[in-house]
Parts: sequence; C-alpha cells; structure tokens
Amino acid sequence: MKRKRIKTSVKNSDSKNDEYISFDLGNRGGYSDYFAGQFNENAGITRTEIREKQNKKRRMKNGMRNTLITLGVIAFVAVLSVVFSLTIFFNITTIKISGSRIYEPEEIAKACTIKTGDNLFMIDKERCAESIESSYPYINSVSIKRKLPATLEITVTDAKVFFAAVDSDKKYILLDNKLKVLEKGAAKKPKDAILIKDAKPKTANEGFTLEFEDKSVSQCVAKLADEINTMQISGITAIGCKSKNSNYIVYDGRITFELGSCDGLEKKINRGLAICEELDSHNNSIKGKINLTVDKQSYFTEE
Repeated sequence: MKRKRIKTSVKNSDSKNDEYISFDLGNRGGYSDYFAGQFNENAGITRTEIREKQNKKRRMKNGMRNTLITLGVIAFVAVLSVVFSLTIFFNITTIKISGSRIYEPEEIAKACTIKTGDNLFMIDKERCAESIESSYPYINSVSIKRKLPATLEITVTDAKVFFAAVDSDKKYILLDNKLKVLEKGAAKKPKDAILIKDAKPKTANEGFTLEFEDKSVSQCVAKLADEINTMQISGITAIGCKSKNSNYIVYDGRITFELGSCDGLEKKINRGLAICEELDSHNNSIKGKINLTVDKQSYFTEE
C-alpha cells in the first residue's frame, strides 16, 4: 500500500500576520523527522532567540578551536625551545676526573666515551662508566655527574684485592670482592686476600669476572663470596669448592667450616662462628673441622 503524503501547517506565533509554517509528514524516516525535531526543540522560541542560540553555539565552537590552536602553538614552541637548548646550549667544555690513586686522570680520560663538545644532557653515562671500568681493572666504580652549565664531573673509586685464586702456572689471580679480575700472573698473594682453593680457573681476563672450569663451582664460589661480603665476616682466610655439594671456608687458617651445599649459608656460617667463639674461649690455637652439613647439628673434630 502506498503511503499518502500529508501536509500540515502551524501558525507562527511570532508573526503579527496570519503566517503559517508548513511541514511534510509523509516521509517519517527522512528529512521530515529532522525538521519536526527542530520544530519541537524551538517551539515557543522567537526567531531572534533562535539566532542568538545558534550564534552562541557557533561562538563556543570557534572559541574551542582557537583554544586548541593556541595550545598547539605553545606546545610546538616549547618543544622547539627544548630541542634548540639541547643542541645549541649546554655543550661540555670541561671534564673533571678525580678519585683514583692508581691511575692518572689523563689515563682515565682515554677510556671515557664522553668528549668535550658533547651535549651535557645527551650523553650516555652508563656506557662511559662501563668503558672506564672494563679498561682499568683497579677501578671499582665510576660516578658521573652533570654540573651546569658545561662541566662533567667523573669520580672513580679504586678497587681493592679481596680474593686470590691460583692459575695453572702457580701464579696468583687477584680479584675484588665481586670476583672481578684485577690482575693476573702475580707472584705473591696479598696478606689479607682470601684464597680460593680447589676451584680451577678457566678464563681470567682483567676487568671481567673470573670463570671456573665447572659452572656449578663458579656459582658456588660466587655465593660464598657474596655471603662473606654481606655478612662482613672478618677472620676468613680461605674458601673452597670441590663440587656443588662440597663447599667450605677456613677461619683464622686453622678451623674449617664444612658447609656441604650452598643452601642456608648464613645459618651455617653463624653456627660455625658461634662454635669458634666457644672453642677460642678455652684454646685460641685449637685446629680442626666443624661439620655443618646437617641442619641444626654441628660436629667438631680436632686435628
């Protein structure tokens, strides 16, 4: 069935004359619905008020557009200013190096990847520190700070010999507290260095961590060294690792702590130290071994 197109009209209340506004209600799914909605929205409002309403919406849209444009310009100028300042200003003119009693500043500067002329805020501090530490083994740490407007301060801390291992030529490999190789082929072991026994070194490159032939041994030695550092134990003269389940430390060169595996190291070592204190109270030159492999039980065998 075909729909009939119906026309209707409504008197315009704003007009003094008999003026009518016509609406076509035949096509309800098309433009007529739109105009009907507009009519309902504006019912009882004069044409002047309608114009003011439309102008207000237009002004709001224009104001929002202008605000966005302004914000965009400000952001662009800010970014441009930052880029300009980073590329034109704050270029390094002075590099100060201090802290080492082993290496001269001029020597350290050769391994520094940061040069004068580089921008103070575009440098890679970590890369520079790694380069210096790997180039000069006896440097333990590197601190790099920016000092405006154009100065870079590099402060180094010298490493100390903490451990020593024996190589295949019966020479000593000197290590820091993290097992980094400081020197190889040394004829003598420093007096206070802790000797690493029964673990066979594989590769010893200065500036890098010492590796042992057995990977499990490497892991155990690292755990022993870390525990000694963490607990800040004094009096340890040697550590040893025959296998992952046969580890030991030597206290005062005369009492061996048989630890077994590296599980629960802190508790085992504390038990051993407590026993040593008790033994020393009766005889401070006694020698022997303390079996600490069994949890909560300890056995001392005098030699």
